[in-house]
Amino acid sequence: MLFQGYIDKKIADGCSEDTLKSYEIYLGRFSDYLNSRGIADIRNMDELVVLGFIDTFTRYSPSVIHNTLCSLRTFFHYLFRNGFVSRDFAYIVPHDGYRQRTKVPSSYPKEDVETLLKSIDRGNPKGKRDYAIILLAARLGLRAQDICDLSFNNLKWETNTIELLQEKTGEPIVLPLLEDVGLAIIDYLKYARPEYEFTNAIFLRLAPPLGKLQAPTLHSIVTQHMRTAGIKTQDGKKHGPHALRHSLASALLEENTPLPVISEILGHRNTAATAVYLKIDVNQLRTCSLEPPPFDWNKGPEVF
Repeated sequence: MLFQGYIDKKIADGCSEDTLKSYEIYLGRFSDYLNSRGIADIRNMDELVVLGFIDTFTRYSPSVIHNTLCSLRTFFHYLFRNGFVSRDFAYIVPHDGYRQRTKVPSSYPKEDVETLLKSIDRGNPKGKRDYAIILLAARLGLRAQDICDLSFNNLKWETNTIELLQEKTGEPIVLPLLEDVGLAIIDYLKYARPEYEFTNAIFLRLAPPLGKLQAPTLHSIVTQHMRTAGIKTQDGKKHGPHALRHSLASALLEENTPLPVISEILGHRNTAATAVYLKIDVNQLRTCSLEPPPFDWNKGPEVF
């Protein structure tokens, strides 16, 4: 009950679904450990129990260990502040010094993106729908969930713009309704979209049960067409709609587009979120390279 009470508080605090799931996983393991030790009442918990649980982390990755320790601290603070325990065990939970490394975004050259688009057979309803979806990701950098949530109200034909609230950030964004994107959407709406009155969403399943597409399906759509186009994906390299978003950022950097402009296009709150794409701007990185000092193989390195 205490664990569920803590989760309910986090829900009231407005935690995201992903964060809540993480708390449930990490604290669920702690609950299982307490049960395995025969501790039915958390007031019977002591320092040795907490440290014993932490000793079981050896099989986990550094990121999982870090997240579990953080979850324990916040949970123990909650127990103490609400009078469920007489001691705040958060202060005996060790700090691991873990720092998450920013990953290099997965991106593809402009030539691969164009090959992908040209490979889609638009002579059938699925091809018309998939082409419009992939254009929205590749030309405008829309996230998968925002594409799924796109409705007729978001299309402003009179101003040639797409206006929406981003699902991830809750921030509004206005993007140009590019000619090829607009034509692809019109082609899909006229000749491919099923008649379905129960949703205002633009992109639907084409086979029963009809309904709005979900984000994981978009990942499968992009992956399927990349394979059809013969685009090779290296191990660990992403190949879904988010990779097309990364590819757009990479292409804009190659064209020397200022970082604030790219931030605005991608709907980032600030340029710090966009700066990660500098890691894939190889041409600009080359300008930062330094010439190695001269080395005389006969004398060896100079000693100063």
